[in-house]
Amino acid sequence: MITAHPASRVVPVNATAELAVTATGTGLAYQWRRNGVPIAGATAARHTVRPAAMTDGGALDVVVANGGGQVTSTAATVRVVTEQGPWRNDLRMASGASPTAFGPFAVWVRQAGVASLARLPDGRLVGVFQWFPFDDLAAFDQVAVVFSADSGRSWSAPRPIVVTGLPDTLQRPFDPTITVTERGQLRVYFTTSRMANRQPVGPLGFSSAVGTDGVTYAWEPGMRFQPPRSTVDCAVIRWNGAWHLVSPVGAPAEGAYHAVSDDGLTFTRLPDIPGVGSATSFIGNLAVVGGALRFYGGSPQGLWHTEFAPGRGWGPPSAVPGIGGGDPALVEAAPGRWLLVNTQ
Repeated sequence: MITAHPASRVVPVNATAELAVTATGTGLAYQWRRNGVPIAGATAARHTVRPAAMTDGGALDVVVANGGGQVTSTAATVRVVTEQGPWRNDLRMASGASPTAFGPFAVWVRQAGVASLARLPDGRLVGVFQWFPFDDLAAFDQVAVVFSADSGRSWSAPRPIVVTGLPDTLQRPFDPTITVTERGQLRVYFTTSRMANRQPVGPLGFSSAVGTDGVTYAWEPGMRFQPPRSTVDCAVIRWNGAWHLVSPVGAPAEGAYHAVSDDGLTFTRLPDIPGVGSATSFIGNLAVVGGALRFYGGSPQGLWHTEFAPGRGWGPPSAVPGIGGGDPALVEAAPGRWLLVNTQ
């Protein structure tokens, strides 16, 4: 009898991972199989996989036998990914008494990226991000959510979000941004595109879904913003009674799109934000600081921010001293307590 079956997982090329089976009985013999074909030499209760190519994944099971008969485990899916990818990064967090000076960073979520933070009307914090846990195939490369009830000092375990009503004609959600509506609901914006024959087609843009518990969201029909050229990883926030969206035009020197909306659903494009350097990225997030609207982004020289003023547009960039990394997200967790998250 098999009492513990091998678990599905993700394995990068040239990395190793161990699959295991637990069975009861005496004189047990084991034979691991890949896609139904016996694997030479794989005759123990544990089997190490080391994919050399992207095609080396598949369904792995094990036949356990003795004199009384044999039984086959359920198949574990091994998904092989490239050696380098966003799963090699961690999200890290630091706190500070101002939005430009922070203490030491600590790992916030391992194997994750593209984070966004928001504060709920009841004071709780919510964070969303793209998550890449190797040992949870169902959650790998999904949007996940965490919560904090103590101003970001501790956080719940990550949980993949669920978007109901999303049509098959749209690509799955990725690159999330979390916001709070005027009614206190949570709205998540995400990158997507049209699908045809199970393949993405056309330019990438942004859609949205709304919910109340932070885990389950209902898709809001239509696209929120989709320029002729693909754009990804939007930053969205509600400020001064309007919704503002910022996303990169293309290469860093090309600057960013800026669009506004009265309801958070239908956005109108404003003049683009000029590029501020050949390596200054508009991958980041918006925050409200002292009543002003700021965008925080990254560059090889460190983090930076720029402020928006109606009628004057976006100001010159200002450095956030001594902080590297990329794709920053900022939230005022409590009066005088700011949290900054970025990729390591």
